[in-house]
Amino acid sequence: MSERMIERDEATQNWLKDSQVNSIRSRIPPKGQLGPEDCQECGNDIPMKRREHGYELCVACAERRERNVGR
Repeated sequence: MSERMIERDEATQNWLKDSQVNSIRSRIPPKGQLGPEDCQECGNDIPMKRREHGYELCVACAERRERNVGR
């Protein structure tokens, strides 16, 4: 691989990483703000401990989504 290709690959990897970090950060609620009371997928209640961390999905929906990632 040429040095230019390596530099371009590194720049692309950095951009992807930064995009992922920014996407995650955008979903974290501001300090002191709770996540929603109801799951965004099924409408069930979200326990207070999950809401305090800003989660938008109940445990069951979060687990289902995680199992389906990469399929």
